[in-house]
Order: sequence, then structure tokens, then C-alpha cells
Amino acid sequence: MEQIPIEKLEKLAKNRYAAVLIVAKHARKLNKERLNEKERMESYGEEEAEETKIESSTKVIGEALRDLLEGKIKFDFPRK
Repeated sequence: MEQIPIEKLEKLAKNRYAAVLIVAKHARKLNKERLNEKERMESYGEEEAEETKIESSTKVIGEALRDLLEGKIKFDFPRK
């Protein structure tokens, strides 16, 4: 995976730590979706489950980070 300048992340969120929290939360959501899809596919048969495994070879954290950089993640910071 390519290196992403910290400045890019800081522009998207309040600071780099907030950006990490946003990416981590989105990665957990993506992982849960993948696990649910895998369970659903396994209930239909092993052959289809193997195809899903090949498609999901991208790490969820990389996908979540890419989603943040592309503006696909909607988030809001609570006001004090």
C-alpha cells in the first residue's frame, strides 16, 4: 500500500488521531459485513464461499483508509 501523507488525513478530520478513529470504526464495519457475507455464502455451499474469499483479499484497514481519502465515509464530530 502506498504511503499517505499525514497532512491529507489532518485535512479530513480534526487531527490525525480523529482520522485514525474514523478509519478504525469503518474498518470494523467493513469486517463485520465481510464476515456476514462469508457466513451467508457458506450456508449456500463451499464453492461460492471460496470465490468470496478470493474477492476479499484486500485488507479492511486499507479499504477503510481509501474510503476516507475518497470521501466515501460520512462522519460528524460532536459539538462541545
